[in-house]
Amino acid sequence: MDSRSGGSPRRARAGARATRRRRARWSDGEKRLYGRHRWRSEGFHGEAKTWHGLARAVRRGIDDMRIQAFLTAAAINLKRLAAALVALLWRLMGSGSADAPLADAHPA
Repeated sequence: MDSRSGGSPRRARAGARATRRRRARWSDGEKRLYGRHRWRSEGFHGEAKTWHGLARAVRRGIDDMRIQAFLTAAAINLKRLAAALVALLWRLMGSGSADAPLADAHPA
């Protein structure tokens, strides 16, 4: 942390130590749950950064960055909703295979 973020480096180190101590007391179930959560959230953030431009701010300011993050999340959610709808429609049509819905649509 630097002075621009409003916190001191000493306070940041103290917070990191407290987090490590708290994490050391976790049970095996809590560790598994955190690992699963971390895997899911890192995948989402990685997709947002690499495919949807969240790695770099388009405009300056926290409010503009917040708007960019909301729009990125909305785009990802709409993309996943569309994929889920296509899979559901293919299942309802009796295709049975939602993995490759376009393979049977255009025979060679």
